[in-house]
Amino acid sequence: MLGETYSQPTRQAGFTLVEIMIVVAIITLLAALAIPGILRARKRAQASRVKDDLRLIEAAVDQYAIETQRQPGSVVSVSDWTAYLKTETQLCTTGKDVLGHDFGPQTVDQIPIVPSETYAALADVADDGFWSPFAP
Repeated sequence: MLGETYSQPTRQAGFTLVEIMIVVAIITLLAALAIPGILRARKRAQASRVKDDLRLIEAAVDQYAIETQRQPGSVVSVSDWTAYLKTETQLCTTGKDVLGHDFGPQTVDQIPIVPSETYAALADVADDGFWSPFAP
């Protein structure tokens, strides 16, 4: 028995099934906590975009009314007020908000209002105070 060496069995590096399942469970838990916050932030950003679009529409209608000498109460079609917006933007090309709802014709010297469908869709993140002065 001289000269014989005993080698220890080598252990291969890796993770056990239990370790992998624990990591997956932790990742799932973190995702479950983060996703509602991410979705809420997305809706809040959409609401801010709609409010910014309403400000742009108000300015575009005012500019149109000044240049064409329209009287208060005159109706301005979508094609007329979109002509006063930056070209190649979604608002200019479609006249719709980020959710695809139409802003429609506007009235000179009246504040545009948020489309009712958009208001309902974003009601959980944007109340009347947020939409002021554009609330329906």
